[in-house]
Amino acid sequence: MNTVLHEVARQVASTPHAPAVVDAAGTRTYGELAAQAAAVAEGLRARGVRPGDTIAVALPRTGDHVAALLGVWQAGGVVVPLDPTSPPERTRFQREQAQVTHLLDSVPPPRGSAAVLATGDVGAEQCAYIMFTSGSTGRPKAVQVTHASLLHCVRAVAEILRPAPEDRYAANQTFAFDISLLEILLPLTHGGASLVTSEQLQADPGRLVAWLEGHDVSVVHATPTAWRSLLPYLTPGRTRLQAVCGGEVLTARLAAELAGRAGQVWNFYGPTEVTVWCTAGLVEPGEGDPLPVGRPLPGYRVEILDAGGDPVAGGVEGEIHVGGPGVAVGYRGAPDLTAERFVEHPRLGRLYRTGDVGRLLPDGRLHFAGRRDRQVQLGGYRIELGEIECVAQEHPLVELAAAQVVGGELLLFAQGPVTARALRKHLAAHLPISMIPPRIEVRAAFPLTVTKKIDRVALVASATGWEKT
Repeated sequence: MNTVLHEVARQVASTPHAPAVVDAAGTRTYGELAAQAAAVAEGLRARGVRPGDTIAVALPRTGDHVAALLGVWQAGGVVVPLDPTSPPERTRFQREQAQVTHLLDSVPPPRGSAAVLATGDVGAEQCAYIMFTSGSTGRPKAVQVTHASLLHCVRAVAEILRPAPEDRYAANQTFAFDISLLEILLPLTHGGASLVTSEQLQADPGRLVAWLEGHDVSVVHATPTAWRSLLPYLTPGRTRLQAVCGGEVLTARLAAELAGRAGQVWNFYGPTEVTVWCTAGLVEPGEGDPLPVGRPLPGYRVEILDAGGDPVAGGVEGEIHVGGPGVAVGYRGAPDLTAERFVEHPRLGRLYRTGDVGRLLPDGRLHFAGRRDRQVQLGGYRIELGEIECVAQEHPLVELAAAQVVGGELLLFAQGPVTARALRKHLAAHLPISMIPPRIEVRAAFPLTVTKKIDRVALVASATGWEKT
């Protein structure tokens, strides 16, 4: 039996006095973290928590969340991380969908130290957490991930990033985003420290970077949109820094800019349903768009299948399917959707249908071509919205671009010091007339979701009263 809890316990026993978690209040050692986690577990058991119970964790952005994560697992519970800033209706739905039995919105303060982190009776096949991801119906889907899948992902990513005791990982994502688990668990399973950033720091990119660099951060995970906001403040030439990108399409231009400020730039890909990531690749100097998203992580399989479920020829686009130990159990409370998306292939075994389009390159790397549901039909033409965005972002003055169809009309939003007229001219030089949006709006800044991705719903909601350019 082995889980990430067992891996962290080994670090507690080995280096109880080493720094484990750093936040605005200071530093917690592995021993202090273990003592606080034990107090959390004891408190949950006193409240009647039994193995398999689902515990909603809704805490501010401090190291207390890390102790809560470990404490819930010690008590045999399933972690359901909730964002305290989410609308009450969404939070209510998530608690109902995850069948939450207890809410953890406060934890005992750090007190004392322990030389042992108890692992209890946590089993590898027991559900470790339920993470919500957006659904096409507008209702978030509750993805169930086992301890075995989580441990496999942590170990697979560790083979790529090579975490070490001297590493400091930024814990900068909302705790309701699965990347946050790696920001915490990769360092804690290898003797390093997790730097938990506060809400106040996250609201100010300059202060955020200064705080992270002041604590000698060595690994930062972020979406390309988030990296764009941090870029002006990053110190050039920090060869110790590994910049990990994922969650959105990484452009060659942004990768090149990051390369001037980091020792390595990584491009990762993976839906929540396969336990955070399933492919990774180091961005090489001089690579152009579209950048590949790397090769399958150890133990993962990536299959490109046609509409009939048959593998396509090399280099041909199809739907990306993922197999291996990282594939989730399914969606809690949604058996029909689980059966639709988690399929048993007659020859390839159990696979997750991502809904993403891609192709495998001759060297085995994966090229991500966008979502199947982002292909639209307008005026008799099939249009890939992602292609419009990619071409728009090739303009030197465009930082971000988002193409949408609203009311049957193609719209393009752009962020950066560009004019709509200049962008239209650029698009006309690279795209057929059928793909030139009749309406373009330039924004000073895009609205973002809590996971630091473009908030397309908010963007479209503001698209009233435009004039055609």
